[in-house]
Amino acid sequence: MYKSILVPLDGSQNATKALDIAILYSKAFNSKVSILSVANNMSYGYEPMPAILYESFDNRAKKIVEVGKEYASERGVNVETFVKRGNPKQAIMEFAHNKGIDLIIIGKSGTNAFDRLVIGSTTAAVVRNSDVHVLVVNA
Repeated sequence: MYKSILVPLDGSQNATKALDIAILYSKAFNSKVSILSVANNMSYGYEPMPAILYESFDNRAKKIVEVGKEYASERGVNVETFVKRGNPKQAIMEFAHNKGIDLIIIGKSGTNAFDRLVIGSTTAAVVRNSDVHVLVVNA
């Protein structure tokens, strides 16, 4: 039913639960699983963030996908990992569109309360704007 599944990871408990569900779906449907972590490069003020912060965000995203890959591998599923820089809402949807993803499995909420309050939930934006099926997982 689903040939290609995307799991956006941000290091949160809900994202890990989404990966658990993706592993189950992968085994049930023999689906390919892609893990994506987005290093948010948005500036919340008028000044750009220092380069060291972008590097820190990139390193955190790389670590998140490495941990996710190991986690899936321990459960018998091989995954492809990707790190993008940008607005997570846009990056997730663009990735899904460009890679031919037919299901996004995403956690209900992530790690950044500031984003949820000021910008709006990444999950809600993906659900509203995605052109593929989205499964929202609550930990």
